[in-house]
Amino acid sequence: MGKASHFLLLLWKNLVQLKRAPRRTFSQIAMPLFFIVILVLLRAFVVKDEHRPKVTYVSFGVNELPPDLTNESKWKMAFAPNTSDVRQIMDMVATQLSLVKVTGFQNEDEMVRVLVSEEQNRNRQSNQDALFLGGIAFNNSLNTGDIIYKIRLSSKSKKIIRENKSVEIGVYPSITWDTQFTFPVFQDPGPRESNSMYGGPPYYFEDGFLSLQHAVDLAIIKFKGNMSVVNTVVSVKRFPYPDCVDDPLIVAIQTTLPLLLMLSLIYTALNIVRDVVYEKEKKLKVRKIDYEKVL
Repeated sequence: MGKASHFLLLLWKNLVQLKRAPRRTFSQIAMPLFFIVILVLLRAFVVKDEHRPKVTYVSFGVNELPPDLTNESKWKMAFAPNTSDVRQIMDMVATQLSLVKVTGFQNEDEMVRVLVSEEQNRNRQSNQDALFLGGIAFNNSLNTGDIIYKIRLSSKSKKIIRENKSVEIGVYPSITWDTQFTFPVFQDPGPRESNSMYGGPPYYFEDGFLSLQHAVDLAIIKFKGNMSVVNTVVSVKRFPYPDCVDDPLIVAIQTTLPLLLMLSLIYTALNIVRDVVYEKEKKLKVRKIDYEKVL
């Protein structure tokens, strides 16, 4: 027998079994329909979509560190490598951001080890001590054409730690920078953190990243252009979001639809496994005989 004949025979056998067990057949058909009806009822009577108007945001400056950050503690900054030109850049950054001081290191690895050590011992330090806000690592000399640098901040969000003193990284997912994601894993309709003019987590402004980036860029411009003052004001503004439809059912289906599919098909899968095991135990084989040809 060919593959098509085997498939037709298997299909015929299943149809015969379904006819012989009407209650089981009814249950296999009714369970998926039951969960579909639940979703329809949720859409019709419980979960309603809502029209949201467009959202616009006001601009904010990044010339200084955010007030919440400066009110929390006094800050200092690390940098590498510890050369005269890089120190000149970092002195201008410290002046603009009102940092207590800047500390130089020979290379980035040494700087990171010191920053990690202080992060681990931060609870033992006095509130009067100046803490490292982060580190700036330059990858090449400032005398070259392109200047490349890294901003190395703590993996823990200072904003979350301020608001939740006992929070841990594994408990609060927004405490990290989430740089491995371009978009959230589950995207909600409408703007993310619609009430926040800064954009919500990860907190690039609240944790000082934007202010540091702007201060370093401005210091490099002054250094390369031999200027003492740059009459440029930089402000940041969130992109506006157009009119949209807020549908909570979409968000709910993203997490519950796989579970509903599993529950609707689990009874059918159990029956199939039971029939297969029974046939193997009894060593049964199915043959469809054309009695007219035999006679």
